[in-house]
Amino acid sequence: MLDGINLSEELNGSQTDKQLESIGSVVTNPINNPYKNADKNLLIDETSLSEEAVKLYQKEQDVKQFTNLAMSDPQDLSHEDIISNLFSNGVTDLLSDENFSKLAENSSLLNDLEL
Repeated sequence: MLDGINLSEELNGSQTDKQLESIGSVVTNPINNPYKNADKNLLIDETSLSEEAVKLYQKEQDVKQFTNLAMSDPQDLSHEDIISNLFSNGVTDLLSDENFSKLAENSSLLNDLEL
């Protein structure tokens, strides 16, 4: 069945030719060119739409996660307890002067940085 033409009805050759022409003109990715006046009756390649939709969904989820993190309770100081527990269990402070001096004396790091 092509757009309302049944096999029981008498087929008009010119009518089916017009419909087959519209089927042959598939738009591959109308998102790349938003100013293109694409006919609404044309077929669209759904693979390109789904890849774009996945990217937009991932961005939306990242924004939601960051918003939740930024809008969290400022009175909640549990993060400080977690950090103090790490320091008491032997984890060293990465931003200490001792660690920076060790990095500055590390010859393989300096060679990698070409200094």
